[in-house]
Amino acid sequence: MEPSPLTVAKWRRFLSDYSSTFLNSGLLREAESDGRAQFLLSEAQLEAGWLGYGPASEEAVLAAERRLGVRLPPMYRNFLLTSNGWNSIGLLDLLKVDEIGWFPDLTDLLDYWSSPDSGYFAEDLEKFERCLLISNDDGGSGGHWVLYADSAGQDGEWTAYEWWPGDGTGPERHDNFAAMLTSAAEVIS
Repeated sequence: MEPSPLTVAKWRRFLSDYSSTFLNSGLLREAESDGRAQFLLSEAQLEAGWLGYGPASEEAVLAAERRLGVRLPPMYRNFLLTSNGWNSIGLLDLLKVDEIGWFPDLTDLLDYWSSPDSGYFAEDLEKFERCLLISNDDGGSGGHWVLYADSAGQDGEWTAYEWWPGDGTGPERHDNFAAMLTSAAEVIS
């Protein structure tokens, strides 16, 4: 699979390759034999050979940017213009453009972690106040994919983090959204 897709056309090729790999993976065959396949993808996605959805419109992306008060990073923006969300990348689903939002607005985890007796992830709390939550944990896995708005580089890309707080480790840093997604896709390859 091609690393770091930049354009809509490159995302389309990358996501088509990923869909094909996933649909032919041991992970899916195991889920089918265990009766869990319906939790990973729909019958329509299986038939279409595409784990994503239709593309978000430019208007929908602009509306999200207005609602959030930021311009989305280019690679993530082009991803949304290719597929408005995604089903089953690792153990997570990627949210549709109208579902993404600031981490503190979509979860109460920061309130819980910042309570005096919790002692969890104190060094990461301030950062997560300015992170966009772009994933939904698929069936309660406890994972989060976020994009850190205050890290925008000259190219407009934001640092991305994959975080599984339940395992006791801090967030795993990726240079950008595409790097995080390609890293997750390699697990299936």
